[in-house]
Amino acid sequence: MHHQQRLNDEIESVKAIILGLLSQSTHPTHQNLLCILTRTSNEEWLDIAAQQLGTEYNPLIERMNKLEAAISQIDIGQYGYCCDCEEKISAQRLEQDPAAQRCDQCAS
Repeated sequence: MHHQQRLNDEIESVKAIILGLLSQSTHPTHQNLLCILTRTSNEEWLDIAAQQLGTEYNPLIERMNKLEAAISQIDIGQYGYCCDCEEKISAQRLEQDPAAQRCDQCAS
């Protein structure tokens, strides 16, 4: 559960960063998207954000995708296993990045 909480916390943190950036913008499109995202459920949030945000948001969207993928792996019992070789990912690697998808060897 420790990793799941860290993943959920980071998702909320990335969402807050995105919403903060949108709220600082005076562009009407950003203000409209801000309104939409603040009323959107978690299940649809990432899809809407990914479709409507510009490329400058890509690193944040990519991170959220990785975090969501890790949570999905927890849900299906595959968390902590390398997506390439299916060996266990080291505890140290998961502590460094709970969204890690590859073991040390495959990540190299």
